Amino acid sequence: MKRIRNFVKNTFKNYPKEEREKLIKSVTEMLTEKVEDLVENGYLLEDAINKTVTEFGSIEDFEDIKIHKKRFRIKNLSHYKNDILFSIVSVIIIIGILAYVNLYFKQVIWFVIPSLALLFWPLSMIYKYLNRKGSEKENRDD
Repeated sequence: MKRIRNFVKNTFKNYPKEEREKLIKSVTEMLTEKVEDLVENGYLLEDAINKTVTEFGSIEDFEDIKIHKKRFRIKNLSHYKNDILFSIVSVIIIIGILAYVNLYFKQVIWFVIPSLALLFWPLSMIYKYLNRKGSEKENRDD
């Protein structure tokens, strides 16, 4: 599988060093597994390697996939803090509106029940933040 490793190294030689090693390792493993599957299905080793390399394509194909993946926002802890702040401010505004409408029409105090339900929004944001913070701490410890 030296040929696969050399192919992957040459394909990603222009990537930044910190990304390159991880990328080379994962792509090499993926392509090696594909070669092994093809050999199990009756291909000769040389044919399996050629087919795998051909199907992988060029760096331009890989770049298109990478660019497409970057369109999605990767959340970090500051994004989660912003989500918590937004949810708390929004809940306060909504509860204020509910209380005003309830007190303006002088009915039975009904705004408490929807207000309690609304409090689960910031709680869920805090839960997501703490989970992310814990997972990042575990990643740093490794």
